[in-house]
Amino acid sequence: MILTLVLIAIGALLFLVILYNVIQQYRQKQETEKRALLLKHKNIINETDELLLSAGQLPFSKPLVLALYQRMLSSLKIMQQHDPKNDQVQSRLANIQQQLQQVKDNYQMEQSSLKPPESDQQAIQMLQIVKRLRVVLRIEHNKGKVGTQTFVQEDRRLELVQLKINLSNLVKRARMAHENRDSNMARQMLQKGLNVLEQLADKDEQLKMIEETLQQRLRDLTTTQHKIEQEQQERKEQEEKSELDILFEPKRKW
Repeated sequence: MILTLVLIAIGALLFLVILYNVIQQYRQKQETEKRALLLKHKNIINETDELLLSAGQLPFSKPLVLALYQRMLSSLKIMQQHDPKNDQVQSRLANIQQQLQQVKDNYQMEQSSLKPPESDQQAIQMLQIVKRLRVVLRIEHNKGKVGTQTFVQEDRRLELVQLKINLSNLVKRARMAHENRDSNMARQMLQKGLNVLEQLADKDEQLKMIEETLQQRLRDLTTTQHKIEQEQQERKEQEEKSELDILFEPKRKW
């Protein structure tokens, strides 16, 4: 009888130990998942904040800025639910709510047109920002946070911004090719840009100005090329005339 009680006690103790380990593992799993979730949304907030700081380099429309602030707000609310005692999250949440309201009431684009990049490195940075913005916009649309009409309009606007960066860089490279006396390369670049623009049905004023610039550069290049060819032809005719004069000049008698 005593042996039976001892065995039952040992079995109960083992059961409690196993149950305790299971509970501990479950709690550790929950804590790990919580940390991963908080880190994920912290990264989303940092990434979005970084994109908003790029508004000085690129024209950010009001719907785009609202979508970015709403993205941060959504992540902060999720963090608040899983970490309600975190004062930093509470403070940041209140701050973003205030900034979001200010955007709704007062936001206006600082510049509707794109400021051309000053270097290839800056052009690459700007293209990377546009690419990230389009990815974020698509993610928010897939989540239902951005309406379809807004998504289509903003994605197209960003696509045209991307095109403007590439065309501005192309104009600069064409000028450099011309300065290096590589007229054929310059002509190819200018014509390539014009071919792209001719296919666009929704060109804004800046794209129309870029198109006019490309056309003018191409006309100037053609005029210069014709002038060079004419000068070469005149020199050739002058050389041929000189050779004929020498051939048919009267021979001297000695």
